[in-house]
Amino acid sequence: MIAELNDIKMNYEEYGQGKPVVLLHGLALDSSTWDEVVKLYSDQARFIVPDLRGHGKTNTGDVNGSIEQYADDLFAFVNFMRLESFTLVGHSMGGYIALVFAEKYSEKLDGLVMVTSNASSDLPEKQELRFAEIERALKGGMIAVAEPMAKRLTRSSDILHQIIPIMEKTDLAGFANAERAIASRKNGLNLIKALDIPLLAIAGSDDQLRKPDVAYEMAEASRFGKVVVLPGVSHLPMLEEPLALGALIVNML
Repeated sequence: MIAELNDIKMNYEEYGQGKPVVLLHGLALDSSTWDEVVKLYSDQARFIVPDLRGHGKTNTGDVNGSIEQYADDLFAFVNFMRLESFTLVGHSMGGYIALVFAEKYSEKLDGLVMVTSNASSDLPEKQELRFAEIERALKGGMIAVAEPMAKRLTRSSDILHQIIPIMEKTDLAGFANAERAIASRKNGLNLIKALDIPLLAIAGSDDQLRKPDVAYEMAEASRFGKVVVLPGVSHLPMLEEPLALGALIVNML
């Protein structure tokens, strides 16, 4: 399905009935990463799953290198869907977008779930790594960065075979814009302190990108925060442990 929003045509899928849950995917991925969660729990919630700007089947449009633009896309999208309020779930980059959305449009949210994400801004050395990754992609295409990126997300060969083709098909300009937006994002811990909605931070004990400490940091900053660390899981719990992750999400409703 397609939602025409300002300068983009956002692709999205919708499943199930009940309280609405919007699921946001991570960098260089797409809405299909949520398929298993949706299949398992579509009898318990209404899942709405978009492809973010420059990812999946959604075009890149006129980008400005900011997370705020993705949050504004989401605001236009949920208004298109006529959602008065909903639970927002963000995986990794999707979590960065979710935090900015919460800052700008908190009246829309019933709850916030951060999945292997964090609230802190990038340190300078991390920013440099992102800019270097953009350069490699611009020179060699997404095929030059997809496999190394994927190997940082999971140790499962089956999941690697699933996500590498998604990454390779990601629009190059969309990827570069997303990396720049992530690199320039601000620290969101103070924002979390101001939120008056439930927040659940979900981490993987074996995540190669970030330690579970960042999940505890977010939960401690929130007035209504909780943490769950999934044992033996890395950065992609929606693919590694969809049953457990889905249960945690629907428990927020």
